[in-house]
Amino acid sequence: MTTSMTRRRVVAGLAAATASALLLTACSGGDDDGGGGQSAGGSGWSVPSTDPTATIKVLSILDLKTANMQSVIDAFQKAHPTIKIVYQSVPFDNLNSTLDARIANKGGDPDVYWADQPRISALAARGEAEDLTSAFASYKDKFDPTAYDAGVYQDKLWALPIANSTQLLYYNKALLKKAGLPLPPGSTDQRMTWEQLTKDAAKAKAAGAQHGLLFGQFDRYYQLEPLPVQLGGSVGAKGDKNLTPDFTSEQWVRAFTWYGSLFKQGIAPRGMKSEESDPAFVAGRSAYTVEGPWLIPQLGESKVDWGVAPQPVFEGGKPVTPTGSWSLGMNPFSKQKEAAAIFMKWMSIDEGSGYIKYRSDPELAATPEGKKIYFEKSVFSSPEGKKAATIIDYETANTAVNRVQTIGYIEFETILNQAFADIRNGADPKTSLDNASAQLTTAWKKYQ
Repeated sequence: MTTSMTRRRVVAGLAAATASALLLTACSGGDDDGGGGQSAGGSGWSVPSTDPTATIKVLSILDLKTANMQSVIDAFQKAHPTIKIVYQSVPFDNLNSTLDARIANKGGDPDVYWADQPRISALAARGEAEDLTSAFASYKDKFDPTAYDAGVYQDKLWALPIANSTQLLYYNKALLKKAGLPLPPGSTDQRMTWEQLTKDAAKAKAAGAQHGLLFGQFDRYYQLEPLPVQLGGSVGAKGDKNLTPDFTSEQWVRAFTWYGSLFKQGIAPRGMKSEESDPAFVAGRSAYTVEGPWLIPQLGESKVDWGVAPQPVFEGGKPVTPTGSWSLGMNPFSKQKEAAAIFMKWMSIDEGSGYIKYRSDPELAATPEGKKIYFEKSVFSSPEGKKAATIIDYETANTAVNRVQTIGYIEFETILNQAFADIRNGADPKTSLDNASAQLTTAWKKYQ
């Protein structure tokens, strides 16, 4: 709920409480395909150069009205009038079970669905995703590299990205001034270190800030994965199909010893829930927070005098940032694969990304062209907004590292997140990671 989600809290909050379906007429057009005419699909279908007359069913976690998807569907309707869309939405927590049940029926419903990127490997392994390699591999250079790779499993493409994410360091200028602290460097080639941030956050708290440092997603792998990777550690798993835990190395222990120390010293709060983090920073109660671009609209409407900088890096480490969001997958039993492919291509590639261009909610694009559209949103018009845009553009193209791609991702994330929570609450980092590794090894035996 990489999501942004990871991301995910925001997206899930926008989803409808109950499934809804509306039949909408959708439409044709001659967008440049960027891939040189027709492309063949995994089972003989192709992305046609002219539109068929067809009806496709789309399953999303975004409600048509409350999540502002109506404008997206209307724009597709204008571009492709011979393709009809039956748009359905379910809450995020129901998405995977709904997909499992419907695809298992082999009736082809839905034709296209929202796919949470860390779960694409499992969807492919279970036979719930169509192989898109032949049809869409030629469009690879249209995407930011890690966004495209998020849909790859065992060297085949199973989903097309429609959104992306990253993380930034936000700071409260008034609280830093009160503590006599300098503003963090705003350039990606002069980024602050975690070690310096620890010292400065402690000083800000001592000077009166309620919190020194917050994270948008406490104890979650999406947020914390970059810490050990910056130090040279792995993404958390290795071996055949990434089914061997790999998070007990010196780099992982060092990273989470630092993480635990933030709470032990009182720099970051132990009792705060992730959903309480953004409101606390927007209310001016924290000197720093590490959070995604979705915080920017809230800050623009707040009274906080805020600034933004790149996510920090450990001394001697390499810059690494989180990434990932949502992709579109195709049902392998769809009876309208060519029409489904046209919709997927329009959403992800055409016009820079129809999804990004026509949805009013600002969401980070997975393509360089889509990012240009995204950065034209009004939230990036202020000086700090413009700085954020420059940082986001750089991080998504240069420092982003995907979450581990494994069919056992749900077990991986659940067990590891609990270890992070234990460390936050004072447990020994090495012991917690060792115990989590043993637990995950047992949980993954069913895949081996």
